[in-house]
Amino acid sequence: MKYKLAPTKPFIKMLKTQPHGLEKQIKKTLRHLQENPAHPSLRSKKNQSIQGVWESNNNMQYRVLWQYDVDQPDTIILLAIGVHNIPD
Repeated sequence: MKYKLAPTKPFIKMLKTQPHGLEKQIKKTLRHLQENPAHPSLRSKKNQSIQGVWESNNNMQYRVLWQYDVDQPDTIILLAIGVHNIPD
């Protein structure tokens, strides 16, 4: 199943502030997330701080916070992207 990605305004704002040179890696991460949120390279897991939110690593320093849309099961809502200590 291929998921639709629905970025939030905060996600888009954070995405624009990511360091140059990560664009290719971020696109690859989002493609994997869209095709298979359980893809091994994403190391997806439930976020410990926020119920219903998942996190996936696009490398060992950066992560994407996301959740499944409860109203549209084929949609993933992109919540945040950034260094591992982005606020949960």
